[in-house]
Parts: sequence; C-alpha cells; structure tokens
Amino acid sequence: MIKNIDKDDFKYLKILIPMSIIAFFSTLWIRPADLMEARNFITAREMVESQNYIIPTLNGALRFEKPPLPTWITAFIMNLTNNQTNEYILRIPSALVGVILVLLIYLFVKTLTKNSFKSFITAFIGCTTFMIIKLSGENSWDIYSYVFTFGAVTFFIRGLNNGKYLNFIVSAVLLSASILSKGPVPIYGLFIPFIIAHIVIYGAKDYKRNASKIILMLFISIVLAGIWPLLMYIKYPDIFINVLLKEKDTWTTKHTEPWFYYLDYFVYMGVWIFFSIFSLFKIYKLNLENREKNYSKFIFWWNIIIIISLSLVNMKKKRYGIPIYITSILEIGVICNYLYNKSWENLKRSEKYLIYFQNYFLIIISLAIPIVLLFKGYSKNIISLNYMLFLIAIFFSFDLIFFFTLLKKRNIIKYTILGSGILMLLINLTVNCYFDKQYINTIFDEPITKNYPNIEIVRENPPTYNIYSQDYEIEDVWRVGKKIHQYNSTINLPKKIVFWDSVPEKVLEEYKILKQEKYVKDDKKIVEINYLEKLEV
Repeated sequence: MIKNIDKDDFKYLKILIPMSIIAFFSTLWIRPADLMEARNFITAREMVESQNYIIPTLNGALRFEKPPLPTWITAFIMNLTNNQTNEYILRIPSALVGVILVLLIYLFVKTLTKNSFKSFITAFIGCTTFMIIKLSGENSWDIYSYVFTFGAVTFFIRGLNNGKYLNFIVSAVLLSASILSKGPVPIYGLFIPFIIAHIVIYGAKDYKRNASKIILMLFISIVLAGIWPLLMYIKYPDIFINVLLKEKDTWTTKHTEPWFYYLDYFVYMGVWIFFSIFSLFKIYKLNLENREKNYSKFIFWWNIIIIISLSLVNMKKKRYGIPIYITSILEIGVICNYLYNKSWENLKRSEKYLIYFQNYFLIIISLAIPIVLLFKGYSKNIISLNYMLFLIAIFFSFDLIFFFTLLKKRNIIKYTILGSGILMLLINLTVNCYFDKQYINTIFDEPITKNYPNIEIVRENPPTYNIYSQDYEIEDVWRVGKKIHQYNSTINLPKKIVFWDSVPEKVLEEYKILKQEKYVKDDKKIVEINYLEKLEV
C-alpha cells in the first residue's frame, strides 16, 4: 500500500495494527444494538434469508432510506460465519474499517509529509480517540461512508503527486463505495472541503496536469455508485422517488440543531481534548519549515471548512461530525510531532501550559477510575476484589509516572503524548470492557426484572410461527429474531400464531393462549410473548 516502504514504516505499522485491534475489537460485545444497528442487522438478515441481495427490506418492507453497501458487508459476515444473532461477530466489519482508517491516516500523512514518525504519531492519536473507538464498535452506516471517503481522498492525493492511473481508479472505487454507504453526505462533509482547502494551499497546478484522470475518476465513481439506485428506480420508481423526497425533508425538519452544535467535538476527542483545543488556535503559529507549514495550513483550513459546512445543514447528529474528528486527529498529529523532540527549556509558555494541563488531566483520570471502581463497582458487587485491586495498581502506577514526570521534567513531552494514548487504550481495554458490561448486567438484577430472562435468548431461537403485534419498535424485530407482522382486525390469522406483548380482545375471542413467556428487553422493559392456537368451532 505504501511505495518504498522502509524499516521505520514496518516498525510503526507493527505497533499500530495491534493497537488498533485492541482499541476497536475490545468493546464490541458490551452494549446491545441501538436503532441504527438494528436496522442494519435486520436488513442483512432478511437478505440472507431471502437470498435477495439487491432489494433491501426492513421487516419485510422495502428499505431505500439507506444505501446497501454496509448491509451487504454485514450479510457477507452472516454467510461467512453462519451467524445471524451474535452482535459481537456482526460488528467485526465496522471494527476492521476502524483499523483501515488508522492505516489510511498513516498513508495520508506519509504521502504529504514524507515523515514516518509524524505518520505514526498521527495514526496513534487516531486509534486512541474516543469518538473513533466508539463509532468503530457500532455497525451502522456512518463509519463506512466516512472511512471510504477518507480513503478516496488519500489515493486522490497520491494520484495528484505521482500521476498514476491506479491511484485515481482506487480513489474512484472508494468514492463510489462511500456513496453506496450513505449517499452524497460524506462527499459534502469531507471530500468537497478537502478539495477547497487543498487548492487554496497547494494551488490547482496538479489538478490541471491530471485533469483527464480526475474526469475518469469521477466517471467511474458515478457509474459504480449509480448502478444500484438506477435499478431500484427502474423497478420501483414511485416508491424510490418518495423515499428520496422524504429523506430530503428529513434533512431540513428533523434533528435540527443550532449552528454551533458541533463545537463540543473537543469533548469527544477523549484524552486529546486539550491538544485539540490547542491545535485549533495554535497550529497556524507554529515555527515550521515550508513543507510542514503548508501541510499544517491545509489541515487547519480543511477542518474549518468542514465545521462551517456541517454547521450550515439543519439536521445534525454527533456521528455526522466524523469528518471533524478525522481532521482534528491530523491537526493534533502536527502539534505532537512538533513538540515530541523539543526540550522542555525550548517550549513556549503556551506549550508548557498545554503539557501541564495534560499531565494534571491524566493524573486526575488515573485517580478517579480507582474511586469509581471502589464505590460503583466493588460496593455494588459488579467487580471482584482481586480484579479491582489489579486495576487500581495499574492506574496508580500511571499516577506515579505522570507525577514524577511533572516533578523531574525529564522526557515530560514524550511521556505525556505517548502516555495519553496508552492510558486511553488501557481504560478502553479494562474498565470499559469489564465494568460497563457488568453494569449493564446488573440492570437485570433489579427487583422488577430479576425473575425474567434477557430477550437475547429469544433471538437465538425465535418462535417458528408468525409473530404479530399492535405496537412494536424496529429494535424488537431484531430482539425477537424474525419478522413481526403488524396486526389489524381485517387480516386473516393462521391457526397457530405468536403475539408480541399484549393480545387484542378480538383475537382472544377466537384464540386460546397456550403459553405466555416474559422477558426483559435492553431498555429494562418487560415484554410478553404469547403463543396462541385457534379455538375449535
């Protein structure tokens, strides 16, 4: 993937790949599927069951609201593993896409800066950023679309640099994959701001030189991305157009937020919060060489244009801000590379404040976690004494390292930068991986729910008869393991049926309840599953 790869690249990639796997795979099993994941899983399951991979359905209804590529990938995993229920396994694709993002960040920085260490430290920040870890553990559409777009950007830059057709073709395929994952949204939110910022800083000379190749790239992207929607339009023209119109209205009427909605992205950077704030305001003032100066300006303006572009759209959600996190990671990489090999004495006052704030922040985190473990974990029997003591010892060791680093000032910058990422991985691998899952499990120990099993049991072995319901959520279709039919009094019911939750009075006049089971859903609500048989006339 990287031309003229050297021993430094091998060394850094051997570190980054295991780190990324730890970051993105360690929490896949913790939380139940949310609405977006449930939609993806159900649609993939119905593809596998019907063997119809072209026309997506959701609980039996046509599903054109989202392009199908992430669902195709999920369906592939279902076929490959012969599994349609295990959420951990079904999240593996999104975790792998997270790993790919880290590698793409390395390649992107190396292409523009020719600096292996800068590529490493930036990718290191990427795999230890809270929001990237979170989204890579959720198999929904967003992580695919933006990673594919960033991949298209990366190979597009390589094509501009070396003029090779292969890079433009790879960029075209990735761009079409992005469109088939979430339509034009990532193009607007990531690719177009990149083009504007890149031309502003580097000029249009490379674009003119590669004009024919860029046209070819756009042509391939449009053709590949347009095949599926064209087929759906031909087969279901009215339904497809209505869905597009509904989606257009959704972007102007739902989840509307003020223009400054994304400005809290600093918080979602996790342990890099102070670096992200510092980089946004100080990156332009760094004393860098020409190549480094142009790169830092380009990343700065790319980030600013993304923030402005996303703020102009009425509909806003945290996961739509992924482009901001990607460019912020690149900005922080500039700052960390700049600071890493400087001595404490040569730092400016603002740079020293940054290191101080970060160290105190890390010390507070390392102290707070044992307190949380003690009062929220051990005291409530969520975590064992031995495991709690083991974790406390680890985090106390981190406290000592950061504390003595502050006192001695020896290698304080290196310890601070590397320690930030390692601490984030440690929190993710130990506390989140164990504590969060155990905390979720205690939900089912509450008095109101302790006598009922988790609904996951039903998904593993769903009822054989048709399931009906008057009132259900789409997540329930995933929880129960098969399609739920909407009940109304005019439909003819078969001899044996299953009812999700309450049974209508009209049905009880004609059916007898053979068995009634109660389960606890992910939201702590109790649901009934009723097995019915028609009365003999």
